[in-house]
Amino acid sequence: MLKFNVGVIVTREIREQPMNNDVADQLQTSYDRLWRNFALLDAHEVETSRLAGGWTPKGLLAHIAFWDDYQWRRMEAARNGTSAQAGFPRPPLDNDERVVADEARPWEEVVAAADAARQALIAFARSLDGAAVAQEYPEGADTLSLSTLLAHMVRHTQLHTQELTAYVGSMQRWSRAALRAFLGHQHNNLMDGLSGLTEATLLATPVCGIWSIRDVLAHVLSWNEFEYIVLTGWPEVAPAKIEAWQGVDGIDAINRRLMAARADRNMIDICDGLMTHHRRILRAFDRASDAQLRTVSKYNGREESSLAAFFYRFALHEARHAEDIWHFRAGE
Repeated sequence: MLKFNVGVIVTREIREQPMNNDVADQLQTSYDRLWRNFALLDAHEVETSRLAGGWTPKGLLAHIAFWDDYQWRRMEAARNGTSAQAGFPRPPLDNDERVVADEARPWEEVVAAADAARQALIAFARSLDGAAVAQEYPEGADTLSLSTLLAHMVRHTQLHTQELTAYVGSMQRWSRAALRAFLGHQHNNLMDGLSGLTEATLLATPVCGIWSIRDVLAHVLSWNEFEYIVLTGWPEVAPAKIEAWQGVDGIDAINRRLMAARADRNMIDICDGLMTHHRRILRAFDRASDAQLRTVSKYNGREESSLAAFFYRFALHEARHAEDIWHFRAGE
């Protein structure tokens, strides 16, 4: 169950299941990431808050569910040949017209529809062999590529997740005082998780995969160091300064390199580093004006974020790893 120490949240199971091909895996992963963002909202926010595009989070989920279902049925019709002559009918309403009705639907109904549509889409992707994926199917006067459309559906989810991510850490959602308190609370919650634990426990107890508590803390520190480097240059940071946190080989490989570079740090070094960087981060927050907290940057050349959402993201990172430690302490 996804639970963070971040206030009242919507919770749900995040399913982990083997996939038969890359695109099915991507469809599940992108859907899980979407839900990790929904888990940061309370029930009132889901129904009433407004995202950058003007929709509520509930309307956004209903939109994703609609297109998952529509495109799954469209691809199934193409594969079966039933849309070869006349094509596949377009929806009768456009997105903005449809969301008006969707935002009046019960939340539970929208969630059930979204889960069903995404699992049908994943099952369809898993049913395809290489020949079916590579083939282009006639669809009226046009042709349909299953591989292109499936990749589009992954990207569709990712783009709308970015919209939700931008909101959850934005000054539209937070007051200045509340966001600062959030930063402090998550750091304190992480450090409080160490209270009373012996050094042997800290060094030897796996709490996040093969990572010990010490490893988790070193990992958090490595990204707090990144956060502070970016903050000192916001909204622009010299690429060379964050080179250690970049790479084309994926986040797992980056984390392994960061961990190896900090292998010689003992618990005193790590805890001192965490507290020092927390103080620096709070000072950076206090120096930023309200207008600066709303400024947007592509700080690593890829991900766009407001300064407020950047602070929020890394506090949330501390919260997620504090959860690892507190699960251990609770005997889970």
